[in-house]
Amino acid sequence: MNEKKEPLKNQRSLKTNIKFLIHNAWIWDKKVFVYFGIYTVLAAIAPFIRIFLPKFLIDELMGPKRVNNLIVIIGIFFILSSAINYSIAYLKGAYYPRMILIRFKFTCMLQKKSLIMDFKNTENPKILNDIESAWTSVSNNDTGIEGMFHKLFGVFGSIIAFMGYVTIVATLSPLVLAYLIINVLITYFLNLKVKRYEYGRKNDIADINRKSNYIYKTMYDFSYGKDIRIYRLNKWLSNKFKNFKKNHVGIYKKIQYKYFKAAVVDVLLLLVREGIIYAYLIYQVLYRGMSIGNFSMYFITIGGFAAWMQNIMNDLAHINTQNLYLNDFRDFLEIKDEGEIQTPVNIPEEPPYEIEFKNVSFKYPNTNRYIYKDISLKITKGQRLAIVGINGAGKTTFVKLLTRLYEPTGGEILLNGINIKKFTKEEYYKIFSVVFQDIKMLAFTVEENVALTHKDNINREKVIESIDMAGMSEKINSLHKGIDTSVLKILDNNGIEFSGGQNQRIALARALYKDGNVVILDEPTAALDPIAEYNMYKDFDKIIGDKTAVYISHRLASTRFCDAIAFFENGKVKEYGTHDELLKKNGSYAEMFNVQAQYYKEELCEEVGQ
Repeated sequence: MNEKKEPLKNQRSLKTNIKFLIHNAWIWDKKVFVYFGIYTVLAAIAPFIRIFLPKFLIDELMGPKRVNNLIVIIGIFFILSSAINYSIAYLKGAYYPRMILIRFKFTCMLQKKSLIMDFKNTENPKILNDIESAWTSVSNNDTGIEGMFHKLFGVFGSIIAFMGYVTIVATLSPLVLAYLIINVLITYFLNLKVKRYEYGRKNDIADINRKSNYIYKTMYDFSYGKDIRIYRLNKWLSNKFKNFKKNHVGIYKKIQYKYFKAAVVDVLLLLVREGIIYAYLIYQVLYRGMSIGNFSMYFITIGGFAAWMQNIMNDLAHINTQNLYLNDFRDFLEIKDEGEIQTPVNIPEEPPYEIEFKNVSFKYPNTNRYIYKDISLKITKGQRLAIVGINGAGKTTFVKLLTRLYEPTGGEILLNGINIKKFTKEEYYKIFSVVFQDIKMLAFTVEENVALTHKDNINREKVIESIDMAGMSEKINSLHKGIDTSVLKILDNNGIEFSGGQNQRIALARALYKDGNVVILDEPTAALDPIAEYNMYKDFDKIIGDKTAVYISHRLASTRFCDAIAFFENGKVKEYGTHDELLKKNGSYAEMFNVQAQYYKEELCEEVGQ
């Protein structure tokens, strides 16, 4: 794929993001700062034992050679080293699990945003890539949130150690100190440049990951199992997955090549740097009278100084990079949804409800084609309205607007005369019981699939009643665990796999359990034969009583019992009336009904008494 760098957006300051990170972590777990802080200080002190122990031993051996002093020196350093190393190991074991929990809490922030953000964003490829980038910031302990946290404390520890090294090196020569600092700064800017290049490719990587993850999930999704086998899709899907991963690897090769070039320069600088410094130390011993003990101390310090300063530079570069990932995280959290009204009104308490589309126009985001232009339609209180038409006529879009998954581009939708934008979405959603076309079962129990809430909040009697009304009680009662039986085999090897028709009945039970005052069936029975669909619609219609109901179907006979039928064509309500009125008009509805009737006329007429 084309190599391109993602232009960096106007970023929040590093200070702002660090404040955001620490503020939330402090609220969730204050002890992690204590553990991390002590660990950092001890880790910074530990190297100095290795610096001073050889010096004191060599000075003693080159001088008085007092055995007691040697034992005391070794004993003190052994006790200090053991205590520090034990404490470091203990503290690391204490703070790492806590850091994982903090990262998990940040992950929950992403999950919550993903679940409550405007539905339109779930169908926007750019937003989906933003989600992928945001997830990168919480995907492991080295990137984004946790990576920033570790490196912040790492820099703090490195600075403590660095100041100690600076003090020692400065006693050798200020020029040596300046030379070492300049040398390491060159390496820092090289690494920073590579890290920014790596971040610049993140959108390419996010796009590839999103697509390859879809292929991966498809290959392991049981619902695709029959198609994959019958149509021999395994090689085709595998090749698509391999091609995505090949592109992924190609990008990483370019990134790693840049890291390799930076590493080569770093090695060359290291050889020159330490070669010159060590030659200077040898000169000091041979011609300036430096003691062997001091030579040992400076020799170890020079290597440590460069390493610790490079740690600081690398950590700072890493922090700058993680700041970009943290921006991705916060960008996603701050994606603007349709603003809720500041002073919302309450949903009318007395159902049934009347809903009116008033001069509504609509086009999907980032498109120019209008699905609707100035349509007006009223669903009166307690009415059964059928929305019918050929595929692509805009029936499902009507449901998305009615349920406020999308907002109209123009016009307004009224509930009992009040613009639905004046209600909070949370309250507005409560009035609907919807069975969507694409029915999804969750890998939990039958009970949870019907109630869709935590077990502690479930009314088991209502679940059983809803299942009975949906015509699934005989099947559920035949199961060993009844409503406690798991659905699907993803989480439970003994889970039940329902047929398409049974899934539809469970979905109907969901709608009955929720007991919303406006019921919508968005072609959930498409997998059933026409007669079975008609019977299900008719039975369901009896169950819901005087609630307002909207039935979506492309099979016209299935909704002939409705009070009114709206026939959609080319984004408009072309015909409106009862079944008999529309047949008498002999228009598009009648034509479509007669065409469909050719396929099942005898059976359907016998069933409905025509």
